[in-house]
Parts: sequence; C-alpha cells; structure tokens
Amino acid sequence: MAALMLALATGQAGAEPLARIEGVSDQALARALAEAVGEAGPRAENGADAPWRARARAREAADIIQRYLDSQGYYGAVIDPRVDDAGRALVRVRPGQRFVFDAIQVSWLTPPDQAEPPEAAAQNLALEPGAPVIASDVIAARARVIAGLHAEGFVEAREASHDIIVDHATQSARADFRFETGPFMRFGPPQFAGGLADLRPGFIARLAPYEIGEPASRAQLNEYSRRLHALQSVSVADVRMAPDEEDGLWPVDVRADPTPRHRIEGALRWSTSEGAGAEAVWTRRNVFRGDETLSAGVQAAELRQGVITRLTLPHWRRYAQDLTLGAELLAERTDAFDQDVLRLSATVSRLIAERLTLTGGVRAQTARVTDVTGTRSATTLALPAGAIWDGRDSLLDPQRGVYLDLGATPGWSFGGRETRYVRLEGGARYFFPVSDTVVLAARARAGSIVGTSPEALPPDERFYAGGGGSVRGYAYQSLSPERLNPQTGRGEIFGGRSLSEVSFEARWRRSERLGFAAFIDGGAARDDTAPDFSGMRFGAGLGVRYYPGFGPLRLDIATPLNRRSGDDPVQIYISIGQAF
Repeated sequence: MAALMLALATGQAGAEPLARIEGVSDQALARALAEAVGEAGPRAENGADAPWRARARAREAADIIQRYLDSQGYYGAVIDPRVDDAGRALVRVRPGQRFVFDAIQVSWLTPPDQAEPPEAAAQNLALEPGAPVIASDVIAARARVIAGLHAEGFVEAREASHDIIVDHATQSARADFRFETGPFMRFGPPQFAGGLADLRPGFIARLAPYEIGEPASRAQLNEYSRRLHALQSVSVADVRMAPDEEDGLWPVDVRADPTPRHRIEGALRWSTSEGAGAEAVWTRRNVFRGDETLSAGVQAAELRQGVITRLTLPHWRRYAQDLTLGAELLAERTDAFDQDVLRLSATVSRLIAERLTLTGGVRAQTARVTDVTGTRSATTLALPAGAIWDGRDSLLDPQRGVYLDLGATPGWSFGGRETRYVRLEGGARYFFPVSDTVVLAARARAGSIVGTSPEALPPDERFYAGGGGSVRGYAYQSLSPERLNPQTGRGEIFGGRSLSEVSFEARWRRSERLGFAAFIDGGAARDDTAPDFSGMRFGAGLGVRYYPGFGPLRLDIATPLNRRSGDDPVQIYISIGQAF
C-alpha cells in the first residue's frame, strides 16, 4: 500500500500541464479550463528546440481553451499563447462576458395538409431568453423536442437545422430551431408478416403496449419489439409504422423470425454426498400458436428418478401473466424417506412491476411414503403463493443485484395421518462487484412450518439442511433432526419444522474461461417452528469455475468446520451454474 501511495504521489508530482493558464478569476472556470487542457506528454530534454516546443504547446492549449470557451458561451474571449520567462508554455485568457439568449424561435416543417404540433411541443426545448449559450444545453434541448414529438404521434420527426446568431455588440445570441415533424400518426391494427404467421393474430395483438387510436409513440413501438423478441418462439422481431394511412389510422407492421420448434437439452451433476445425476429435456415451442412451451424431462439420479412435464402458457388471458401446468411421476430415495409420488400442479405468475412477480396456484399429490415411522399412503393438497423480487443482472452468473423471495403454502394432508399446516419460507441473495473481476455474494434463508407436528407432515414438506444446495461440506440432509428407528435402535434423519441457512462467497473471474471461488456455508433444520441462526453448523471450501459461454460449470471442494463423528472430511460437488 505504501508503494502504491508513493507511486501515485510521484506520478502527480511529475505531472505538468500542457500550458499554464493566467487571467481567469472565476475559480470554477479556471479549474474547468485546466482539466480541458490536460497534461503534457513526456518532457523533452533541454536543447535548441525547447522554445519552439513551448510555443507549440502554448498554441495547442490556446486552441483547446478557445473551443471550450465557445462551447460555454464566452464568444468574446481574448486568448494569448506565449512562452514565459522560464521558457514554459503560457496562455493568458480574458474570458469576458458569457453570452445569453435574447430570442428563441421554434419552427415546424410539416407535410402538406398536416397541422403543426401543439404549442406544448415547443416547450420541451426548455430554453428561455436569458439562459447562457452553452453547447451541451442546446444539444440536450434539441433532443428533448425530438423525444417529445416521437412520444406524441410524430414518430418520424427529426431536426431539420438550427441557427445561432451571435451579436458581439450586445453579448447575446438569437436561436432559430427547425424540425421536420413528418405526419401525425395514430396507432392502427397490427399487420403480421414473417414468422408471426405461426402465431395467432389475437395473441400478438394482446402484446401491444398501446390501444388502437392512440397517438403513435416510438417508445411504445420499441417496447412492442422487446415483448415479441422475448417470446420463446421468436428469434428476431421488428415493429414499425406502415407507410400508408387507413381511415385516419396507421397500421403497425409486425415482423419476426421464428426459432426452431424443438430443442433437446441435457445436464449432468455429481457430488460425494448426493451421488450422480443426469437429466434430459425435450421442448416443443408454440404448441397451440400462442407461444406455449411443452417440455418433457427424464431424471435419473441416485436421489430421484422419474418423468417431469410442464406446459407453460405465456401472457395467459393478459400480458405478463403466465399459467404453468405440471405433472410429475417420481421415485425419491433419500436418507430421510423413500417416496413414490404422482404430483399435479397449476401455477399462475404475474409480473406487477418491472422486477416484482406474484405467484399463486394449487398442487395435489398422492404418494406411497416410507420413513422412520413406517410405510403409509398420503394425499396432499397445497395452495402455494409467493412473491419474487429479482434485481439480478443474470440468472446463471449474477454479478450485481438483489434477489428476494417469500412464500406461504397452506396444506392439507390426509391418508395415514390427517393434518393441516402452513409452510412459510423466505430468502435473500445479494451480489456486489468489488471490481471488474471480483464479486462478493451472500445468501440467507429461513423457513417455518406451523399448525402440526413433524410426524404428521408429509416428508417432502419438512425442512432439511446439508448438501450441495444447502451447506456444502456436510452430507445431504445430514444437518436435520433425527428420530430413533425402533427396528434398528439407531437415529435416522427425519426432518424438521424450521430452517436457517446462510452462505458467503467470493468469486474471482481470472480470465474469460476460468474463475475461482472461496465460500463458507452455514445452516441447520430444527424440530421447533422458530428458525435458530445461532445453532447452525458451518462448512467452508474452494471452487473452480469454467465458463463455456452459457454459464459456469462448477466444481466445489468443501470441508465441515464443525465436524461430528461420522462426517466425511471432504465433500466434492460438480454442477452447472453458481451455487446461488
């Protein structure tokens, strides 16, 4: 650190301005001129050409000062480049009075038989007589007028020209801005072309962010393009106003190219605690010509085997509201329970703000369950509801942002045992970039089940801790409450009514393809309904990340910090995507 400070100090001490500036009493202006002029390059050795170099630097600095003062309205400035008695570049400046506008005129160039924009359109200029003649303000004012026209029906508007006439006698300026408005347009019905022939016209029309008859807006055209591009069955989309008017309305040309209808994906994962797993998913896009997506996947893992299907209906009944129907037939084999289950679900999710999504649905399942209490049949009906705030900049590899989720699931289980309960769960993730290559990530999660005992709960509704998605370094589900098995006389994992978990991770992207991570996880599940962060066990480790282009491939090696008898000293995890 001392060496760095010394280097910075040395660099600052050795820096020399391109030229010294004299004569500016306004300190803010003097600082701005010095910043604009900047520093000189490496100093030349003293020699016969030293005076010539100093004069050249003074002239170069004078040109920079002239351009800057003109941009700030000092049109009467006197600038004198010279060489001082020490042979260094010097520029003497007398800025003079800053010029101001004394008259501002806005003119519209409209097509034949077209009315001019309303008087409010000119007010977007936001330049008043008496305002200083600053170039950046003039540029911003012109852009505001164009943006306002684009938002109020003149989507083809552009600037024609502008004149600023300076009067040195009065130290003032007169401005004349001219704009070509193009025709005034109102949104008409959409006209479909390209790949959109495979989508229902009514579905595409539902995505429009405007009502027919509203003044056309370039921002709404861009939003329409964005919504179309976000569809699973569309690869490229373009929306623009048609060239011809029909009954006072301008149709909207909607064009898009389709994506392939079928997709096949696969995934592999392995860990010392959870074993190996593989998954293959077949996806069919645009099933009913409304961008519906049908997926069927097969899972083959030591913990879970079976078939999972999903049918997603995007923008169901309204924009940004999705309906997902699911069916699962699974055999689950864990240390806590064995279960053969048929599960059906229907979930509606609705985006109510830019990053806020609300969800609600129904889930029904029937299962044959074996755990430490014996074997039984259980049928469960649940009504999950939740809210998600997703402020991350990426799904697979977030670099910054916050992710929050809250959920409440009332449930009713009957069969071998009948019980009613409410499962509550919430989590938070935070990602902070320390530099271009280092990201700090943190995660916390808590859950509670109220209304019943752990023994009466369906086993897949209880909370478990430990393993690759929970606390790395410990075996899967091993940080969970146990029950005595009457047949073996040994304690076996059972699950609890509360959960508490935290994780901290530092991620270093060493190169485009390679990265590393250091992490510490903590967590525990308990019999009580209240989460207890003080009773957690912790694991720590290091990881390697390989970036093939779609997201990181992850390898983590972790060890338990609160090792118990029977805990392995090391656990290894291989998967796709970051740990959280």
